Amino acid sequence: MNTEKESNVPTSSASKSVEYVLLENIGNELWEIDYQNGIALNVTEIINPETAGNIIQYSGKIEEFLSNERRLKNLHFHESVNFPMRVHFDI
Repeated sequence: MNTEKESNVPTSSASKSVEYVLLENIGNELWEIDYQNGIALNVTEIINPETAGNIIQYSGKIEEFLSNERRLKNLHFHESVNFPMRVHFDI
């Protein structure tokens, strides 16, 4: 009997543990999601979307993507003057 929980989170390799999400309705914010370390960073001002590789386009907020599309739990938002907006989460 297989008791593993199904997940939409990419986990096949270390390179797959990071994905980029472009939030189309939120001023084209680009978020880097690192599933292995449980953090998502707003990298809009740091990374050019054209160089980020495979980008998922989503028309909603990052919290909606993380909770609804990736089914992540315990989202904790942090904003700082010195660092970009970030979210910590549990898989």
